[in-house]
Amino acid sequence: MKMQARKRVFFNICLLYVSIFPASAVMGKDGVKFKVQTDQPYTMVERSDFSRYDNNKYLGHVHREVRAAINPSGTDGNGSTLYRGNFIVMEETLRDMSQSARAVNSVIPVNFALNAEGRMRIENDKGFPALRNFPVYEQGGVTKGDIWTAKGQRAVDPLNEGKTFLVPFTAVYEYKGVEDYKGIPVHHIEASYESGAGISALAPAPDVPFTGGAALSKVSGKHDVTILIAVENGIMLLSRDNLDETFSWNDGRDVRFRGFTLCFTQSIVPLDGGNIKKKIESTAGLELEPVDAGLRLSIRDLQFVSDSAELLPSETTRLDLIAASLSPVESRTFLVEGHTASTGRPDAEMRLSIERAKRIVDELAARGIPLGRFIYKGWGGTKPIGDNTTDAGRKRNRRVEITILD
Repeated sequence: MKMQARKRVFFNICLLYVSIFPASAVMGKDGVKFKVQTDQPYTMVERSDFSRYDNNKYLGHVHREVRAAINPSGTDGNGSTLYRGNFIVMEETLRDMSQSARAVNSVIPVNFALNAEGRMRIENDKGFPALRNFPVYEQGGVTKGDIWTAKGQRAVDPLNEGKTFLVPFTAVYEYKGVEDYKGIPVHHIEASYESGAGISALAPAPDVPFTGGAALSKVSGKHDVTILIAVENGIMLLSRDNLDETFSWNDGRDVRFRGFTLCFTQSIVPLDGGNIKKKIESTAGLELEPVDAGLRLSIRDLQFVSDSAELLPSETTRLDLIAASLSPVESRTFLVEGHTASTGRPDAEMRLSIERAKRIVDELAARGIPLGRFIYKGWGGTKPIGDNTTDAGRKRNRRVEITILD
């Protein structure tokens, strides 16, 4: 094996533990050359399974899921490709919940730019994408057995407290060549890195206040990452990060995670919303519009029993129509979001919006759509579309939105 010393090109592959961008690979006389592809939207699903230890005491398993839909949105004046999309975070899930609707912890919008070398510039950085400049490839090409090193950086918020820190690392890579993965030829790359020193706090976004408390003082441990990239189209089919990592705070607390993170990606097939639109366009209180994450169906002025999640019988017809419109949509996830008017009771409004979103999920599932297709979140009165000081405005704010995710 030889250590490469050529100029590097950067290829980012994953977005919480591994950041995803597709690449093309061309076999030349100097080996395989990877090139970042920036002309197509892609989705990512990341599933983590960790054992957690607090101060060496085993606390149990943590199961997390993160989904992202990333779309190129043009270029800036410097020639960098602009991206936008959303990260949907389900911070704790259970392995046996594949047939259940799952609650969403947060929906995080992202906007960033990627230049020709793969360098990333993130607007209003909220810690996503988490991995920056990983993996890094040799621009001159690699052949089987080649090893190289490169620096990267990772944004971490291990306890999901809204306090994000940047952790540097140096990764060692080895190109294993072309192999078969479930009948598909793939480029196989192994990478490993140890968490480094020099931790720095990431300034919080305006809507994520840094509430103070103990600061993260040390991150130690190791990541071993297997990366499989389809030879045909450059899409990362799978990344598996086996990790054993300990986070230490300056108040003496230690939290250790042992386990793995799996990351899957696929290209986005555009959704044809024509049939859905035809079915709902004549129904009062239903609106359909394209959004960054997919296609959103808004249900205005839902009639619930006051301060409850119990729907009035008059909503039966609209729910029947919505279920009939969504049922033919295959292989998509439906994000159901509940909203209330703001009347000065934020905690109660948040609970009610979650309960109402879950009620819509249950109603649509009762009409034949599998529960496992749904995820849901409540926003309370934090996202008004009308004036909360008027009856008409509050009526507009009481709504449920269903996004057919890319």
